[in-house]
Amino acid sequence: MYRVFIASAVVVIYIASAFSADTSVKIVNGDDANIEDHQWMVSIQVKTYREAVTETHVCGGAIIDRSWVLTAAHCGNAYDPLDMKIVAGSSFLSKMKTRIPVKKYYEHENYTGSENDLMLLQLKTPLKFGSTINKIDLDTDIEKNYTGEVCTISGWGNTNSGDGTNKPDRLQVVSMSVVTNDHCHAGYLDIFPDKFLNKICLQEGEKDSCNEDSGGPMVCSKKLVGILNLGISPCKGRIPSIYARVSAYTDWIKEKMKIKKKKNKKDLKSKNNQKNKKDKKSKNNRNNKNENKNNKKNQ
Repeated sequence: MYRVFIASAVVVIYIASAFSADTSVKIVNGDDANIEDHQWMVSIQVKTYREAVTETHVCGGAIIDRSWVLTAAHCGNAYDPLDMKIVAGSSFLSKMKTRIPVKKYYEHENYTGSENDLMLLQLKTPLKFGSTINKIDLDTDIEKNYTGEVCTISGWGNTNSGDGTNKPDRLQVVSMSVVTNDHCHAGYLDIFPDKFLNKICLQEGEKDSCNEDSGGPMVCSKKLVGILNLGISPCKGRIPSIYARVSAYTDWIKEKMKIKKKKNKKDLKSKNNQKNKKDKKSKNNRNNKNENKNNKKNQ
């Protein structure tokens, strides 16, 4: 994770990236959550090589298919996919039983750090859906105005609104209202002078996301509407948090997922062709043996 310090203001932008694992986003003034109510929620973890090899939570993500998780690009683009995995199936990080390595990730081609901050994680083995693990439907309505609607965010990020760090073991959830992009952008003018593209923002009193919540899902009416990109520290809700608007990227998401499906079909076809050739060869061998036996009998 990294933070960009702005000399002219007492603010810090938090973006979960790989430069410093202690600065990702977390939920502030939220409530304990049950995974059964957030079955799509996963923790993205990476291996760290210090005194011993350990796996550390760095970001959140949302299950959108048995083999796919959607998160923020800055959550994984500095890591080797071989060092990444997703864990799922429990409200508590310490009790996670489903742990699946990442096979490959697809960072958005036009990711710039502030724009197009999305990434798809392709899992090595498919998830088994049940009461604690399931996918969430994508919001596909790019025209919908969510302003004023109350949405939820969830994560295992920092719950301390100040400079300290309190990493919860239990999943946290908080509800916040969608604010206009003009209001949202006004809080970031010194940092991002150009208007936001394909963004949606939340703000509600003293509630906030914070470090290590990055990549987590923004859910409105049981649909995945946003993926957490960035916010301002300290995490006190004074400035809106910013999410990539999922409906603006559904074509990109489907295209990347289709690559895998096409490959699977091609591999299956190739496998079937090889099997058919083998079966045909085996059948021919049996026919030849039978023919030889018959010829011997007739002699």
